[in-house]
Amino acid sequence: MAQQSSRALCQMNQYFGTDGIRGAYGSEFINEAFSYKVGQAIGAYLQKENQDKPIVAIASDTRPSGSSLKESVILGLRSMAVQAIDYGVVPTPALAFGVLKHAANFGVMITASHNPSDDNGIKCFSAQGTKLRLEQELALESLIGHEHSTAEPPKETEYRSILDEYLKNLETYFSGLDLSGLSIAVDSANGATSETTYRILESLGANVLKIHHGDGVINSECGSENLKSLQALVLQKKADLGIAHDGDGDRVRFVDAEGKVIEGDQVLGLIARQAHLEKNLKSETFVSTVHSNSGVFSFLNEHAIHSLTSDVGDRNVYLKMLESNSNWGGESSGHIICTDYLPTGDGLFAALYVLRAMKVQSKTLACLASEVKLWPSLSGSFPVSQKPAIDSIPDLSLSVAREKDYLNEEGRILLRYSGTEPKLRLLVEGQSLEKISASYQRISLAIEKSL
Repeated sequence: MAQQSSRALCQMNQYFGTDGIRGAYGSEFINEAFSYKVGQAIGAYLQKENQDKPIVAIASDTRPSGSSLKESVILGLRSMAVQAIDYGVVPTPALAFGVLKHAANFGVMITASHNPSDDNGIKCFSAQGTKLRLEQELALESLIGHEHSTAEPPKETEYRSILDEYLKNLETYFSGLDLSGLSIAVDSANGATSETTYRILESLGANVLKIHHGDGVINSECGSENLKSLQALVLQKKADLGIAHDGDGDRVRFVDAEGKVIEGDQVLGLIARQAHLEKNLKSETFVSTVHSNSGVFSFLNEHAIHSLTSDVGDRNVYLKMLESNSNWGGESSGHIICTDYLPTGDGLFAALYVLRAMKVQSKTLACLASEVKLWPSLSGSFPVSQKPAIDSIPDLSLSVAREKDYLNEEGRILLRYSGTEPKLRLLVEGQSLEKISASYQRISLAIEKSL
């Protein structure tokens, strides 16, 4: 039987999206009763995997609903005699690190990442510290909602701290990095990185200016999705750069000393270049997604770096890295993966690597980013109530086909549904801003008329 594509399998998922189960708190799949069922299903899944005395590491970000959802998952796990290790509030990459450190059979992170505080979700990790493959998600989904039981007595939850070990591991990786003399503004999005990023930056000698540091609502007009206050702080305090995370800390975005936002694709380019200079780029290959700007591919090619693309989603990036024997990859949204460190994205790791590039090359962030020249692009999101196949919408698919002919080889169009939100995302890029503006406007009108 021919192997099904990841996109086809993803469309079969009932609960999981691009990055876990996600939605508004109190909705059909994001509530305490459903979370209990997920915990039970994980226990049954591990039974089927013949795991003896299974251990599941679990944590949450700072959302108000996080504690009760986490406790519900734990109750489901305990009903299946699974030992739960509760790390409390930690970044998602710290949870993945804990899975590996404590030899857990599974990991669960209660978070909705960059989504608003009223949303929440469940991210699942394998014993290898990776996001579940689509086949594993489908196997887990098939067990949710069914009756499960065991003759074994419930296991008491074990509470452990993982943050010190997580930060120590980062310090070891970046041993020798001296940030003395650098002033760095940090926006923690009132999220899970509020107790991590500033600590390691200060330990490496940086002067840290903190904002949205656990004193407000997670992801509310702050963090990686809203950089205005970080830009203002950088300018006001004359910082050398600004760093912003999303709510669970697996992403990072940057602002330079002039308050200018550094594009995510420029970050990918400068990281790939630094890894290449360090002779730490396996197969001379860097993996990004179909959403990356064509300018990145030109930049990598100029520096003898082979570029590959995957579907959107850090899990897909990781799988393409495995397939191509590459150890580096990432998304323009701020997920950066280096398998020498962790097999999942870590915003703090990526921030430290960019800082190392600045130090090693004796260049400002703006200078490094300017070397990655991007094509003009326009992007936007359109709310949708349903997600029919785009090629099943005649007027819209015809509009896209016409604009592809119009741009020809001087540009490209990417139209896809978000895997985490009820939105249709449009990207148009090309060498001529005038032409892509016209195409973007015409497709936008077609979307509004069709959906």
